[in-house]
Amino acid sequence: MTASNATETHPDRGHRRRLWVNWLLALSTIAGAAVVQLFAMGAVMSTAACSAPSCPKPSGFVYGLLTYGAPVIAVVAIIVSFFTAGRRRGFLVPVAAWLLIALDIAILAAAFS
Repeated sequence: MTASNATETHPDRGHRRRLWVNWLLALSTIAGAAVVQLFAMGAVMSTAACSAPSCPKPSGFVYGLLTYGAPVIAVVAIIVSFFTAGRRRGFLVPVAAWLLIALDIAILAAAFS
């Protein structure tokens, strides 16, 4: 193995690692969207028996946006990752998707507490 062969395989290994990290993050947003769906459904079910006026009730548009927006975020992150996965900062797409999913859960938690 010569020095030129060693330097040629090193950038390839870094590129592969970036691809793996990007795709693992992007595909894991599907699980994050499922968690948002389950959390939102549980939050609504917890208010079903409450008849007091101070009970948190979801409004139609906002609740729909928070609940069904997470799967859209996951799908968009996966589609955009097809174009950005090989780039140096391509991992920022699924990281941004994860931040939006976390924000979604935080807003749902605040709305139903």
